[in-house]
Amino acid sequence: MASPSTPIPPRHLAPWWRSTVRQLPILVRRGCAFVVEISFIVGSAGIPYGFGAYATQQEIGEPVPLSPLLAATEDRIARVLSLPVRQPNRNVSPLTNLFWTGALVMPLLAGGWQIYLLCKTGQTDPKRWFGIKVVTPQGVPPSLVQVLLREAIARWGIFGGTAWVLWRLTGAFPDLGILLGLTGVVLLVDGLASRFNRQGRAFHDNIAGTTIFDALNNPYGDWQNEELERDRHWTQVEGEAVEAIVVYPEPEPRSPAGASLWFWMLRNPATTLLFVLLFCLTAVLGTFVGTQVYIQQQANSREFQEQDNQMFLSLVGKLTPAAGAPDERKNAILALGTLNDPRALSLLVDLLGQESDAELIDASQQAIASHGKAAILELRRLNQSLKIQLESLEYGGTAEEKALLARRLRATQRAIATILSNHSGELPTADLSRTHLSQAVTEVPFTLVLDGIDLAGIRFRGSILSRASFQGSQFYGAGEDGRFGTYDDWIADLSGADLSYGNFAGATLTQVWMYRSNLMQGNFNHADARWVSATGSNFSSAQLVGANFEEASLRQTSFTGADLNAADFSHADLQGASLTQVRAGGSLWTGANLSQANWQGADLAGVDFSQANLSNSNFRDVNLSGANLRQANLEYASFHGSDLTWTDLRGARVAGADFQGVTWEAAESDEASDFVVRSPEAGPLSLVEGVNFSQARNLDREAVAFLCDRGAIHPDCP
Repeated sequence: MASPSTPIPPRHLAPWWRSTVRQLPILVRRGCAFVVEISFIVGSAGIPYGFGAYATQQEIGEPVPLSPLLAATEDRIARVLSLPVRQPNRNVSPLTNLFWTGALVMPLLAGGWQIYLLCKTGQTDPKRWFGIKVVTPQGVPPSLVQVLLREAIARWGIFGGTAWVLWRLTGAFPDLGILLGLTGVVLLVDGLASRFNRQGRAFHDNIAGTTIFDALNNPYGDWQNEELERDRHWTQVEGEAVEAIVVYPEPEPRSPAGASLWFWMLRNPATTLLFVLLFCLTAVLGTFVGTQVYIQQQANSREFQEQDNQMFLSLVGKLTPAAGAPDERKNAILALGTLNDPRALSLLVDLLGQESDAELIDASQQAIASHGKAAILELRRLNQSLKIQLESLEYGGTAEEKALLARRLRATQRAIATILSNHSGELPTADLSRTHLSQAVTEVPFTLVLDGIDLAGIRFRGSILSRASFQGSQFYGAGEDGRFGTYDDWIADLSGADLSYGNFAGATLTQVWMYRSNLMQGNFNHADARWVSATGSNFSSAQLVGANFEEASLRQTSFTGADLNAADFSHADLQGASLTQVRAGGSLWTGANLSQANWQGADLAGVDFSQANLSNSNFRDVNLSGANLRQANLEYASFHGSDLTWTDLRGARVAGADFQGVTWEAAESDEASDFVVRSPEAGPLSLVEGVNFSQARNLDREAVAFLCDRGAIHPDCP
């Protein structure tokens, strides 16, 4: 009688935790293995990414531009996940480029290694730990094509893509938390499908032609593949007879579908011929009709082009009219502004750059503005050229030459202003970088006034916009998807621009880029500048009353002499900022990063610095009366000669802080300022009680006695 050969025992003992895992259902073990696999990939990217972000935050090393590879990858990820766009051409720490490159490479290496193991043994490391094995119906590990079909195409391409499509179409976009939840639900449904399949196959297993093998509950133990192949045959004991031989009939071959169609055509020649004739007639008729339509469209197009060409040539001929027709040239210029012909626009721009007659210069400007958005690029080039020519004549040209160039330059400025005003909100990709649009005092003065205009997405990098008025204008828009905080948001770029003396009162500057811009003496009262990027900019002597700069990036920014009364800088980053002589009564700085900031001589009465980082800051001769410094970090800050009367220091960290010459107690005759409201119920013990001054510097005996009497902690307290 035939019998199976004896299996070879396992080569090694099972780990101690294998018995615990063995008790779990296979569906649970599959889920756990998948979660651990994803954790490997995410961790391999997240750990180096975190190190890189820390290096940039701590400013380790001299800043360098972000690697082009990283910038392109960041841009692609932002497009797919609708993440807010970052400031272009930003600088990072050199270590950031290194670690973030590792964050790209490590997931590829980790994923590639797991795919190799899956092709070689049918098990990734997590699958081996949980006793899960992926095999084909023949019992062998899947091929590389099957693995890619199972993981990349089926699981993440089809099911992960389904979650992404639902996220985009159901109104959940752009919430990433909902995307993660949808992805988890879709993948869970895919995995639960194995519970209702006889072979325990999930949807992605059916697509790839694989199945799951329970390696822990194998009655023959944890054998190797070669042992399984060797033990699969049967042997016959010598001397025993074969009891029976079963013979199965060979199934009849089935003819392919193409052969059946051919046999039907042979049996029905008349019907086949009729179908062929109908198909040929339809094809010929369709080709004829399509050809006629195409020919007619081309004829109409040529006719219109010929008409436009004749009109263009006619108007060009009138640009040099005969004597006795002084207005004919002006009329021809204005008529060129109505032609939808790119040649007309180029000709008008050339005329404006060469014309000397004041009336014809104004006519050219009006005609160019009539072309709308298409004229922006040509106007920018002419504006830059005229500005360079005017600067070259500063020390050598005649007054007439300068006046003529100034008039032409003013014409380009007026044309640009007209287009921006007439096409408000329609120019999110317009580039006006390095244009000269500042106030000009000429024979006919020019001042750029774009109050209440939608300028979202326009690039003003390096432009001169001094004394321009943008009161109530909008520099930030939702983009084509109509949702704020996504990749396609329209964000104006004012980096490097000269905006001095400009009027931005009530303007929407949310997330706008103002890197190293000149905003000196500008009016930003009640402007919305949340999340603005203005690192290294100059707000000296500017008016920012009631402005909102929440979570703004303002490192190394200068606010010297600015009016910040009632402004909101909560959670903003102002590390190393210069705030000398500012007036900031009643302003909010909750949770802001103000380390190494210079506040010398500032008026900060009633300011809220709760939970702010003020370490190593300079508060020399500052008025902090009535300020809220609860739970603030004041380590190694200098308060030399400052006024700390009625200042709330509860919970603050003051180790290393310098309190030399500080005024702790106000005279009885002092009255409350506009921003300091002293409650009659508030006792003096509540302001410094529990604050540890043990490591504070330059506290004289009177100051120590004052603090000890009010509940502070100091080694000299009785």
